[in-house]
Amino acid sequence: MAIEGSGVETSNGGRNANATSGGYLDHGWQMVTNPKKQRRLEVAKAKGGKDGNNGSSKSTSDSKIFQALEIEAEERRARRDARIAAALAAGVEDEEDSDDGEAPKTEGTVEETELKKPKAKKPKKPKVSVAEAAAAIDSTDLATFLSDISESFASLPDIQLLRCADYFGRAFSSVTTAQFGWNKILRETPIVKSLEIPLCYVPDTLNKMLADWLSQRPADALCKFIVWILKEILDDAHAHAGSHKSSKHSAPPSQKTKVGVLILLAIILRRRPDILQQQAQTVRNQFQALDQLPTLVWAYGQAAQGDLVIGMSLWVHNLLPLAVGKSSTPVLRDTALQFLESVVLVDPKKARSVLLNGVSRKGERLVPAASLDSVMRASFPTESARTKAADRFQAVYPIVKELALAGLQNSKTTRPVAQQLLPLSVAALSQDVEALSQEACSNFIWCLSQNSDCYQQWEKLHLENLKASNRVLSYIRHEWKEASQRLAPFMNLKKTVKALRLKHKHVLEDTQKNHDLLGQAKVADGHCKAILNRLSTFPSCASATLTLSAGAAIAYAFYMLSPDANPLKWDGWLHLSNIRSLF
Repeated sequence: MAIEGSGVETSNGGRNANATSGGYLDHGWQMVTNPKKQRRLEVAKAKGGKDGNNGSSKSTSDSKIFQALEIEAEERRARRDARIAAALAAGVEDEEDSDDGEAPKTEGTVEETELKKPKAKKPKKPKVSVAEAAAAIDSTDLATFLSDISESFASLPDIQLLRCADYFGRAFSSVTTAQFGWNKILRETPIVKSLEIPLCYVPDTLNKMLADWLSQRPADALCKFIVWILKEILDDAHAHAGSHKSSKHSAPPSQKTKVGVLILLAIILRRRPDILQQQAQTVRNQFQALDQLPTLVWAYGQAAQGDLVIGMSLWVHNLLPLAVGKSSTPVLRDTALQFLESVVLVDPKKARSVLLNGVSRKGERLVPAASLDSVMRASFPTESARTKAADRFQAVYPIVKELALAGLQNSKTTRPVAQQLLPLSVAALSQDVEALSQEACSNFIWCLSQNSDCYQQWEKLHLENLKASNRVLSYIRHEWKEASQRLAPFMNLKKTVKALRLKHKHVLEDTQKNHDLLGQAKVADGHCKAILNRLSTFPSCASATLTLSAGAAIAYAFYMLSPDANPLKWDGWLHLSNIRSLF
């Protein structure tokens, strides 16, 4: 039979003959040959018959090859059935062969599979909590260790602190990140509660022993030590935060925690909070990443537990700029406000008295004028920009203002603050925000009452900031009763108002000035006239009041000295003579 269109034909005549003669069944197999090749074979057979005999033997060999393949397949199926039966008898599921063309397996493989034993699992390490590791520390052993390193390294306090850190690292080495995940604790725990971790797990005896020993180390050594601890903790927290996955060749982070050095840091900051205040600038410059902020806030909170004034100072210089800066975010504002509300001002009455006693230390104000201005602007934004954070800032603004302006009137502590705050108040008055302008105007009046040099500052800033200056003049004019009490005596005010009128005169005489400036100058000149009228009438009213008061007092005295008019028969002359005898 020939296959159409392929130039190939099939033949089975020779094979049937061989099958009949040799007893071999072809099972329907047909040999496909090429016509050209077949013709060449016929030509060769016609010549000598030699090639024909070779072709017949080749056909027979091909049939034997197929027969061998079928026998091999039958044996393979038998072996597979035997393995399945053996697996079912043993109660184990056996996987089928994925490829029938796979090399045959020996029967010994089944026996080896049955004889295989499951691998022994490694015993899991017991989970140790921070409290258990802390309880396992022997106080006697710790006391001996601290005494030994104090004697062995008497002149090397840095080595003493590092050896102590190594001791606690070994003591808490069995605590893994699964038992103490620092990043998770800071992320899911409020600030005020996180401050008790991990010290809440340490027995009081160990805590007191460590605090006494650490507080006796030199300040320079402690400053370096806390910076080193912060770097260790922050590097470890960064590694466990997942940033190491960015590099394919980086090693996985260690499962050990830094809870040992965390305990040392908390004890140092609570006992010696001034150490962190000394290193505040270094910490602020060295650790600026946002993912490091939670750990830094925790450290600031530990210092606040030891000294509330230092905690407030750290908030003013380190957290407030992040909350009110240009790159501020809701998370940063919430962190800063949460620290102030729940850590520093958790007990407002107690905190107020403590903070007022520390408003000025070594010539530095606890709340500088620039910080007060920042909180004021955050408390009174425009209506379109008002958020919940603004309400929270407004709630803490009174205590911040009181701390910034606290001090005796015209004292050495308040005079510099007044000079710093007045230009900031002028800038705030220039904005078209009613609530902000009223608060800035009140601060401006306070500056005038604290330092006479502020009047000269006002004269210099007047023409460049006519809009702001007009608001101050308007306040003094319309709120004269309150302003007069704060600005008395009025010599400096009267002198300044006259100087401002002279400046207005020069502006109004120059017709080349723009209309807005001329209009503002006219308004300011009108306020100055009204204030001068108030100042000119005040002395006569005051003198009249004083004269009447003195006259009334004298008349009442004579009335009491008169025996006819005294119903109680009080001997006033005798009383006066007794008083005179005392002198």
